[in-house]
Amino acid sequence: MSITKRLIAVPVCILLSALAVSAEDGDASNPCASLTPAALQQVIDVIAQSRTKAQSDMAANGVTGAYAVAAEYNLAYLQDAYDKTLALQSWLQTNGLDSPYVTNVSAAYSVHGYVREAVVSLQYARHWAMISVVYHSSADARNSYELTSQALNLIEPLGAQAGRCYMKAYY
Repeated sequence: MSITKRLIAVPVCILLSALAVSAEDGDASNPCASLTPAALQQVIDVIAQSRTKAQSDMAANGVTGAYAVAAEYNLAYLQDAYDKTLALQSWLQTNGLDSPYVTNVSAAYSVHGYVREAVVSLQYARHWAMISVVYHSSADARNSYELTSQALNLIEPLGAQAGRCYMKAYY
């Protein structure tokens, strides 16, 4: 690739990134407003769908597959992300911090932390789903990969908004 092509590609990528961020960030004046029970439930539902596909992949390839551990790890990391998001949901509900949306600054900080941890697990799950697709030609692993990508696209803006909600109280 020539230097000219690289120089042109970089500004386009920066422009597209800026547009994506502004489209996903929600209400800039009230970042807490996007931290709703429905938004968190949507993430949980997509992770559950990905986990179902990973369970099927695990059943087909988790013991005798060419790279059996890939199916196993995808499922394990999805389970971890699912458990973390359920724990967050339960904590918010139990303490009355979720409705109509998170307004408590400490709760927003906690949402940011839970999301950060769940994102790491989702990233690893997606990696292992990709490996399972390649080694096993698994449609279930491919579907899990796509659903995990969808979950990441939903959860990362929640974490960003939770951070903004937390900071808004102090700055």
